[in-house]
Amino acid sequence: MRRLSIAAAGVALALGLAGCAGGGTYAADTASSLQHGVLGVATAANGKDYAGALSQLASLQQRNDAALKAGTIAAGRHDAIAKSLAAVKADLTQLKDAAERAQLQQQLQQLQQQQKDQKGKGKGHGDGGDGGDGG
Repeated sequence: MRRLSIAAAGVALALGLAGCAGGGTYAADTASSLQHGVLGVATAANGKDYAGALSQLASLQQRNDAALKAGTIAAGRHDAIAKSLAAVKADLTQLKDAAERAQLQQQLQQLQQQQKDQKGKGKGHGDGGDGGDGG
């Protein structure tokens, strides 16, 4: 479900960028740069590389801010993009946190299983269950 919201936000952001490229709210090269940034974020997120996606998103935010400072994007368009970026960042952060929790839970379960296995080896040593001399 979260993945869908990221995809939807990414698509909305990409469409917003593409829709205004010819509308005079920012230069074509700025639009292209931002669209490539959106693609990078979406590609990383789709590959479940949430840290990478967040890094690419930060770069995209910097490009958006630089475009405003350079005057190659209108303030209103910059603000709309920044708002979309913040929404995507929130989703990516939640996905990254959930993935990290799931990984930690899996590691914990593996450690618990190892402990059970080690205890089991210590108790069953004399019952001939694993590799006695067959005598």
